[in-house]
Amino acid sequence: MRRAVVIFVENQRDLMLQFGCLYTSLQYIQSKDTDLVVFGPQDTLQKLPDDCVKIECPPLSDPPVWMNYRFINSLSCLVSDHSDVLNQYDYLLRTDADTVLTPAWNSFYPDQYTTGQGWYVNNQDVSTNIKRVAHSLGLNHRGIHNIGSTHYGPPELVREVCRLAVSVTHHILTEEFKDQHGQWPGWYRGVASLYGGEIAVNHLVERLNPDRQKLDAFCTSQESIRNYPHIHFWHTFEMFSKFHFSEGYYDHFRIDHIDIDPIRNYCLYIALKSRREMPWLG
Repeated sequence: MRRAVVIFVENQRDLMLQFGCLYTSLQYIQSKDTDLVVFGPQDTLQKLPDDCVKIECPPLSDPPVWMNYRFINSLSCLVSDHSDVLNQYDYLLRTDADTVLTPAWNSFYPDQYTTGQGWYVNNQDVSTNIKRVAHSLGLNHRGIHNIGSTHYGPPELVREVCRLAVSVTHHILTEEFKDQHGQWPGWYRGVASLYGGEIAVNHLVERLNPDRQKLDAFCTSQESIRNYPHIHFWHTFEMFSKFHFSEGYYDHFRIDHIDIDPIRNYCLYIALKSRREMPWLG
């Protein structure tokens, strides 16, 4: 059994700090079957530890046709040049850099395609628009909403979902938001890749497990890490906040005094540990 956690990273301070947290968490849990596969520009990859699988990949968002929509890079990298190496794995976890793994990852082998949670369908208008776009493209939408950005499954299917999601996202950007950005929490350009991912999953994945406990768990939770393999650093200023971490608000904490069983404390511990062990990242 071989697994890969797949991310895209650029040479931006916040992204590098977040990478450090994910990398440190994987080292901490001592997974025996998991590689961290990092796509990104060459200047970024040179700064990363050599025990990562590093694959050079320029950002798809750079050409003008993508209108600098940088969220697409974490999807497009899985279907970019040289990405066929991913097919050698039994499972892929396609996720974002601002996540961490817990020891529960070492026993997490679901038998269905599993996704995390998303919070982008906040009203009926958004639901209607997503279904309208899907149907206009001849794609099936089965009514499953708020699919998270993290996907876990066999490599061929994860990559097929990413390929379709990239295409659908481009359509949404150029047709739905060509003259305006919309407004959050309604129909909004900033989450176009999540709309695209939802449409792709509904069309392609027959057996889907949208598990809002196992993937993309909240970094502010006080529940035990024993039940949550994967934690997402959501946008928040509560503990744990990736924004406060980046700004140094937690630097005064001593990691040897942290009870790491609660999720938010574990995130703090991993973040501080990463900063001490890899200070060059930020």
